[in-house]
Amino acid sequence: KISADEVHTFLFNNALKASQKGDFIHALSLWDEYIKMSPKDAAALSNRGNVRLALGDPEGAISDQNLAIKFLPCELDPRLNRGTAEEVLHHWDEAKQDYEWILKRDPTNSAALYNLGNVNGSAGNWRKAEEFFRKAALIAELDFPMASSSHALTFYELGELDQAELEFRKLIRKYPLFADARAGLTAILWKKGSIGEAESNW
Repeated sequence: KISADEVHTFLFNNALKASQKGDFIHALSLWDEYIKMSPKDAAALSNRGNVRLALGDPEGAISDQNLAIKFLPCELDPRLNRGTAEEVLHHWDEAKQDYEWILKRDPTNSAALYNLGNVNGSAGNWRKAEEFFRKAALIAELDFPMASSSHALTFYELGELDQAELEFRKLIRKYPLFADARAGLTAILWKKGSIGEAESNW
């Protein structure tokens, strides 16, 4: 006979697997079922919030992250996830507050640094964005090539094409098949008039 605890664990694990596989509609139904049984499970609420965001419901995502924060106020992940949903709604100030809250407690949180770079870039503050992307890239090293790509892109936005080209070329040497870096380098080469090499990278 299967115990209630085993059913509980099985349901949580299945919901998590469906989320990780990208089967978000099925994952949402599983999380709903699990949360009916454990309405104060912050991890489940935060995971359901992420699924809701993936399904295009940022308001629902924020609602779930708010509950997760209520039950686990010192946990970093729900605030990071809430910030991501706030960005989707262009609630830049709220997202910034969430990321800064995280960084006060964990200054080397590369995801919060990266997202804060996004917030500043969206506000047109590319110099500040460059600072956060650079920190995220340095901390994450080889695990976060998107941070390095975004860092390079800030130099493009600032009109510093030579530095942007240098950063993109460094990134491509590490990740020859990284499409974002190739696209960035293509844009720079095209702007500089190096059409042949631009087309080759494209």
